[in-house]
Amino acid sequence: MKHIGSCSHRLLHFVALVGLGGACAPLFALVQVQQLTPSLTSPQPLGTTVTWTATATDTNSALGPLSYQFKAGMGGTFISLRDFSLSSSFDFSPIQREGVYQMQVIARNLASGETGSLTVNFTVTSRLVGGQAAVNATAHPLVALFSAPPCPAGSFISAIFWQPAGTFTRTNWKACNPGVSNNFYLAGMRANQTYNTNYQVATGTNITSGPKNLPFTTGALPTGITFPTITLPVAATAQADPTQTTILHDFLAPSFPVATDLSGNVIWYYPRGAANPTGENTLVTRLLPQGTVLLIANGVGASNPSQTLTQILRLIDLAGNTVRETNASRISEQLLAMGTDPITAIHHEAIVLPNGNTAIFGSVERIVPPGVQGAGPVDVIGDMIVVLDTNWQVVWFWNSFDYLDNTRKALLGETCANGQPGCPPVNLAAIANDWTHSNSIFYQHLDGSLMISVRHQDWLVKIDYANGAGTKNILWRLGLGGDFAMSSGDPYPWFSHQHDAGFENGGNQILTLFDNGNTRRTVIPGANSRGQTLQIDEVNKTATLLENVDLGVFAFALGAAQRLPNGNYMYQPGIFPFGGFPTFSQTIEIFGGTTQVLNMQGPVSYRSWMLSSLYAPPLT
Repeated sequence: MKHIGSCSHRLLHFVALVGLGGACAPLFALVQVQQLTPSLTSPQPLGTTVTWTATATDTNSALGPLSYQFKAGMGGTFISLRDFSLSSSFDFSPIQREGVYQMQVIARNLASGETGSLTVNFTVTSRLVGGQAAVNATAHPLVALFSAPPCPAGSFISAIFWQPAGTFTRTNWKACNPGVSNNFYLAGMRANQTYNTNYQVATGTNITSGPKNLPFTTGALPTGITFPTITLPVAATAQADPTQTTILHDFLAPSFPVATDLSGNVIWYYPRGAANPTGENTLVTRLLPQGTVLLIANGVGASNPSQTLTQILRLIDLAGNTVRETNASRISEQLLAMGTDPITAIHHEAIVLPNGNTAIFGSVERIVPPGVQGAGPVDVIGDMIVVLDTNWQVVWFWNSFDYLDNTRKALLGETCANGQPGCPPVNLAAIANDWTHSNSIFYQHLDGSLMISVRHQDWLVKIDYANGAGTKNILWRLGLGGDFAMSSGDPYPWFSHQHDAGFENGGNQILTLFDNGNTRRTVIPGANSRGQTLQIDEVNKTATLLENVDLGVFAFALGAAQRLPNGNYMYQPGIFPFGGFPTFSQTIEIFGGTTQVLNMQGPVSYRSWMLSSLYAPPLT
């Protein structure tokens, strides 16, 4: 048996944050898993959703509820599906391959550390028909499951779909499974439409198609869901980038993430509901080339059932199934063991790094001593960058309290209270100074560093990450009062309260961002938000404005920026009043630095991206 003895000061802080009461006394419990029960009997066809429910007992339930970790494996090698959380069930929808899966659950008493586990076998069968390709409907009316036969080792395979007289959309290429079927979700189709589907195999430079096309007809949009109203103040013109035919909108509550074509027709969506049980915002942070989506959601973690705001990091497939999940309290446990603060929420950003690790933002809350940000002790919210390995376990962190000057308060005096929109949970006082409020992470390929957008400091900050081997020191700060000189004739050229900053095309010279302009607006009343593109010289510490587009509206929060393949730029004011309330967002494509060649308006949106398909995220 294991037990926990006396608490460190950081563990005491964690106990206060998550409400574990007296979890620091020596505690004992015996945990046993009696059953791990599938909702459907084995075998089931590949892609079928099976709900796995664990039943466990604890000899000392007074210590608090059990948490559950779900894993799946083949041949004894397991991957994490959901790290420890209070949910005793998990929906598993495998399409990787047919065969015998080992489903495993580990039940744990958080206070005592005691665990129990159970593993159950479950057979998944192929969708092929007579050894040939097949296409099947899924629970998502706009998404099909395409199954192709085995193909030779060393070759690559993808699926394609198209309408008659239309261009085809290609899924991601992936290495062939020589002995089992190869499966893809097809997404990016309109409701009630018939498409042709097929597959292609690439062997060297030779590409061959499957022997016949298979028709698939999408379903209707569900009537029980209210889809967002989308309008076109400017329909796409001849100067719009012809390759960018899809827009992924990260609409916020009461709406939800939606992808549309350039006419505003819905071609994909991820609804609020069972997968996001508290029903509030889902933040899509990145579309990944494997046909998956990285997002932040509300839900219950591994400790405090009352804390649900942005506690969940989730990877989904295009059918909306959860592929992997972890939570803020599980991440906090690992951070405490590494000698730093816990996080109170996961917020704003999650990106996948080139080596497959994932970088996220967590909120960090501390009481700072008198004289730092006020005359007396003050509750302050900062940020943590946390890097997770490919199994979503913590391997690296950067704490803003250790490296940023926390005597420089939020420039516009922003504060947070519990339940305040745009704020993480506030646990240590009624009001906290919202010191940093960082909102994007960018990985610089050329030197392995990380650049973050620190909204409430009006800075972009470059950190010596060096692919996990760096000093964590700040290499430079870009923005007013930072380390760079600005070359521009604009009376107020610097961005402020910015969003979505990143270098384009894998380089470190051309930088795009959305300039919300909150601080500038205090100097120039009535100023609008801008889309900015800057040329950065890191050696000589100079910045030159290449584009500085007045977008005609003031978006006090949210926003996105993107360079398109033909040289146009997309900028997104994420929230603004248009003729009063309600509020809106716009996805605007700019040609020649001044001309709107597309403007699509919808509900409030965290970000948007212009894409050639849902399998082709922007290159950064």
